[in-house]
Amino acid sequence: MDLRFCALGAVAMFALCCAAGAVELNPADFGAKADGAADDTAAIQAALDAAGAKGGGVVQLGVGQYRLNGSLVVPSGVTLAGVWQGPHFSTPHQGTTLLAYAGRGDEDAQPLITLRSNSAVRGITVFHPEQAVDDIQPYPWVIQGAGTHLDVMDMTLLNPYKGIDFGTFGHEMHYIRNVYGCPLRIGVRLDKCTDIGRVENVHFNPNSWTRAGVPNAPKDNNWQKLVDYLQANCVAFEIGRSDWEYMFNTFSWGCKVGYRFFQGEAGPSNGNFLGIAADWAVTPLLVEQTQESGLLITNGEFVGSPACTAAVHITATHSGVVQLSNCSFWGPHERVVLNEGPGTVSLSQCNFVQWDNGGTGAVAVEALAGSVIIQGCRFGQDKAHIRLGPEVRSAVIMGNQFAAPVRIRNETKGEVQMLGNVTAK
Repeated sequence: MDLRFCALGAVAMFALCCAAGAVELNPADFGAKADGAADDTAAIQAALDAAGAKGGGVVQLGVGQYRLNGSLVVPSGVTLAGVWQGPHFSTPHQGTTLLAYAGRGDEDAQPLITLRSNSAVRGITVFHPEQAVDDIQPYPWVIQGAGTHLDVMDMTLLNPYKGIDFGTFGHEMHYIRNVYGCPLRIGVRLDKCTDIGRVENVHFNPNSWTRAGVPNAPKDNNWQKLVDYLQANCVAFEIGRSDWEYMFNTFSWGCKVGYRFFQGEAGPSNGNFLGIAADWAVTPLLVEQTQESGLLITNGEFVGSPACTAAVHITATHSGVVQLSNCSFWGPHERVVLNEGPGTVSLSQCNFVQWDNGGTGAVAVEALAGSVIIQGCRFGQDKAHIRLGPEVRSAVIMGNQFAAPVRIRNETKGEVQMLGNVTAK
C-alpha cells in the first residue's frame, strides 16, 4: 500500500469531518429583523452565543441594516460575517450594515464589537447614523479585542469616532486586512502585542463618509468642517508596544497624525512597514519612541499639510532606531525631517521633493541631537538642505544628489563624515 495515498486520504477525511461539523447560524432564526428600526442586538448575540456553545462557527448576516442599541461579544472560534467579500466604499443601503446607536457621548463605554481569542469579524459596514459633523460626539471603539488571533477583514467603518483597538488588552497575532473608513479620533490603535501583528490594505479617507449617500454625510461647507476636525483631532494609526509588527499598503488623508509610534506601559514597538502613506497630515509620521531593533519603513510616501512643521517628527524622547528607505516627501510642509532625540535616524535612497513652504529658510533635514545617516538621497530644491545641531553625536552624509550647490550647516562637535555628494547640473 502506498503510504502517500493513505496520508492524503487521512487529510481529506479530516477536512470532510471539519466541514461536516462547521456551524453556520442565521440571526433571523433568533429574531433579527434587519430593517434598520428594530433593535437586533439581542438576536445577533444569541446567535453568537449559540455558535460559541457548539465550539465555533459562522454567524452569517444577510443583506440588510441591523440596528444595534447595545454591544456584541464574539466568542472564541466564532466569526461574525456579512456579505462583502472585499474592501468597499459602501452606503448603508448596500450589503450588510450595522447601525451603531450605543454609547453616544461616552468613548469609554462598551465597544460595539468585542473579539475574543480566535474570533473574527468580516464583510460588514458599520455606520453611526446620529454622528453629525456640526456636533461630533464621542463614541466607544467599534472593535476591540483581547487574546490571540484577533481578525478584522473586509470592513468599512464609515464614520467611527474610534475604529479598531488592539491595544487596551494584551494580545498576540492580530490581523487587520481590507478596512476602509473615516475615523474621527483614532483609526487603529495597537499596543501590548508581544508577537507579530499584521495590518494590510487599510485606507482612511473622508470620502468613506462624504460619498456614502446618507443624510448626515458632510458636503459643501461641511466638508471643510470635517477636514478641520480631522486636522485637529484624528490619529490614523497609533502604535505602542508591538513586537515585529508587519504593516503593508496603509493610507490616511487629512489627519492630525498619520502614524504615531509611542511608548506605552508595555514599551515601544519595532517592525517592518512597507508602502505606508499619509497625505495632507499635520504630522504624517510622529516617532516618540522605538525599540532598539527599530522601525524599518520602506517605500513610504508622506505629505504634510500647510500646518505641518515636519513631515517626520522624531521627538526628544526617542532613543531607539528609525530607518527610512526609498521614501518620498512632498507638499507644503516646513521641514521634511526633524530629529530631536538621542537615537539613530537613517535616511537612505529618499526623495525630498519640497520643503520650506513658508520661505522662512527651513532646511529639509534638521538633526538637533543623536546620530544621523543620510545616503543616496535626492534633494530636489535650491534651498537649505541639512542642518546638524550642536548636540548631534555623529553624522554620515554620503552619495547624495542636490539640485543646487550643497547647503549643509554643521554646528556639531561630534564626528561627521561627508563623501561623494554631488550637485546635479
